[in-house]
Amino acid sequence: MVFAHPCAQPVVQFSRVTRQFGSRLAVLDCTVELQPGVVGLLGPNGAGKTTWLNLAAGLIMPTSGQVRWLGGLERRAEGLDNRINLCTDNDQMPRRHTVMQWLTAMLRLAGCPNLYAEQRAGQMVDRLGLEAKKDAKLETLSRGQRQRVKLAQAFALPATLLLLDEPLNALDPVWRREVVALMNESARAGACVVVSSHILEEVEALANWLVLLFKGRLVASGSQDDIRDMLHNQTTLLKITCSDARALARELLALAPVTLLRVETSANDMLTVQAADAELLCRAMPKAVLASGVSVSRVDTQGDDLVSLFGALAAEVR
Repeated sequence: MVFAHPCAQPVVQFSRVTRQFGSRLAVLDCTVELQPGVVGLLGPNGAGKTTWLNLAAGLIMPTSGQVRWLGGLERRAEGLDNRINLCTDNDQMPRRHTVMQWLTAMLRLAGCPNLYAEQRAGQMVDRLGLEAKKDAKLETLSRGQRQRVKLAQAFALPATLLLLDEPLNALDPVWRREVVALMNESARAGACVVVSSHILEEVEALANWLVLLFKGRLVASGSQDDIRDMLHNQTTLLKITCSDARALARELLALAPVTLLRVETSANDMLTVQAADAELLCRAMPKAVLASGVSVSRVDTQGDDLVSLFGALAAEVR
């Protein structure tokens, strides 16, 4: 399965990539291309996301297959190191360094002159609200503050490929918004920003492009519109609170290929209806309401969101 943006050249390409650790398969036969923009790398814990990110960063090599960068470069191509930034989910910063010491040292290691490294570190400290902690040792910071230091390092230098593993962990809503703003700024500047998360709703809200992993396998990839088009073939269930469930059920049976109907009568009637084609069911609903003359007070849906789609796709590779 290949995901390709219609305009830009690939920033990173996986061609039938498999990564094995002993007898354990972490990534299996993955083929995908990613271009500039914010990309959501989604999957439950153990899906292979961290291994995928390490492969994309060039920190580990595939057991088989190939990873290429920036239209076809190999990992050891000159200058490639400074165009890839990785923010891991691990909190392994040396605790006895101060915030400024750590950020400045990382920028110097990336080849920045001393004065620029200090200026840029100061800018990122200000941007992520760490001014009051800039001279504090990392061991004294809260988990959320250390997360912001890690992100300050990741965004300090412009990258063509920015890989973020669970970047919003431990952040309060204010700093989540600021980090999302940084992601969008990087994407607008031409970077491919890959955001790994096991929280589908979180990434669905910020990424235009999605890559879904399950047990090391690529189960879907593409734009949100591409992914949502796949929902048309997923089972959708509606729970309808109305004045006459039986009358509405008769009309729906005539208009849509309904696979399940359940009528519950109480103070308000409840009709539960299921169909294999979500689009057809939703188009039939207003026609059935008009034809029956039934008053509908509430409609709840299940199975028409990204979480449900992921579950259905994952079931195919269990």
